[in-house]
Amino acid sequence: MSAGASGRVLVVDDDPSVLETIAAIFTREGYEVATASDSATALASLRAEPFDLVLTDLRIADASGLSLLSEIQRYCPQTMAVVLTGYASLESAIDALREGAYDYLTKPSDVDELRATVARAVERSVLSRTLRSRVEELDAANGELRTFSDRLQNQVADATSELRERQRQLRQKVDELAEANERLEELQRQREEFVSMITHELNQPLTTLNVAAQLLRRPKAPEDSKQRAADTVYQQTQRLARLVQDLGDAARVSSGSFELFAEPQSLATLVGDQVEQQQIRDESRRIHFESTGEPLEVEADGDRIAQVLSNLLTNAAKYAPGGDVWVRLRREDDDAVLTITDRGPGIPEDRLDLIFEPYVRLRSRSSADSPRGSGLGLYISRGIVEAHGGRIWAENAPEGGARFVVRLPLRRAAEARRPRAKRSASGRESGASAGEGSRAETDHEDVA
Repeated sequence: MSAGASGRVLVVDDDPSVLETIAAIFTREGYEVATASDSATALASLRAEPFDLVLTDLRIADASGLSLLSEIQRYCPQTMAVVLTGYASLESAIDALREGAYDYLTKPSDVDELRATVARAVERSVLSRTLRSRVEELDAANGELRTFSDRLQNQVADATSELRERQRQLRQKVDELAEANERLEELQRQREEFVSMITHELNQPLTTLNVAAQLLRRPKAPEDSKQRAADTVYQQTQRLARLVQDLGDAARVSSGSFELFAEPQSLATLVGDQVEQQQIRDESRRIHFESTGEPLEVEADGDRIAQVLSNLLTNAAKYAPGGDVWVRLRREDDDAVLTITDRGPGIPEDRLDLIFEPYVRLRSRSSADSPRGSGLGLYISRGIVEAHGGRIWAENAPEGGARFVVRLPLRRAAEARRPRAKRSASGRESGASAGEGSRAETDHEDVA
């Protein structure tokens, strides 16, 4: 995690050298770090002040790390816990996760993996507290709304001389409340669908992982079966990682903390690469790519723009199974304009704007045929495009099917339009070139 990190971390280990090493690592990362060599000291620290994360060994001087995890769950449910132990076993990992551990790492641990795990756990702790605060604010707002409703009814009852005017105002208020209620119902429906979808998306790989893990535990299982099980574990963990990445990107878009690492890019090259990769992944259809031949240079984060292109091409494949896809890139004034058109069923007119909202997915006529996905891809894509000063929208093509349009300012226009650059967590401007820093450190160290 970069030096801009923040959060409070409590490290629990009865080995002074491990405490010193880990404390030094995360103090350098920007965290506020406290240490404890035994369970009693750790619990006293937790009761005295809040922590975002407890990083603990399973074997400590005066108690089991599992009992400490249990106490954390009981008294500090908002605090995440990560186990870092040299006494690793499948049973201890399962026991730790049952006691509420967020993650389980073994010593010696790769520093980058440890940093990433701690960063995710701290972020989850912060998000959990934020969610709780928002719920409390919503409860307070509901109370204010009830108070307002009561006051309005009293005013209507008392002001009989202005009944007609009050009736007109009341009808207007009713219409506004009805629209708001419809929106709330739609949001609630989307939320319920999202929860159901996430449960389904998580349950499938977890079930598959469980079966593969059971096979791997069988000492007499054939080696080819074990290899297939290992491949399955890798594939399903990749699937889970993609889902977690989507959720993280959506949270950053929603909070306004989405950052870019922009540099001069050939949009024609980016589009061509993604078309080629999609064609390799899906040979059942042909992707027609038409370009003016210009590089169409933009000031952009290449990885993020590639993410948008992958989302849109995958989306076209989902909703137009077996049909060709047309990709066109051209210049319009100071902008590059990209269109991706399929020959699928199209998009209902009342859904053209809604599909860019989070957790919204189009349904096919049979729910069983509805494409899988988190419903976050277009929402994240819109956030990425708008962060580049561009626009993205959907429309129905006159010849049938859906068309997605991305409009990005060309490089000189982008420089003229771009607001003052935000700085990333590492302290560099989001427009810095790749030579000035990278998204993730590549050095690997081990913690004893």
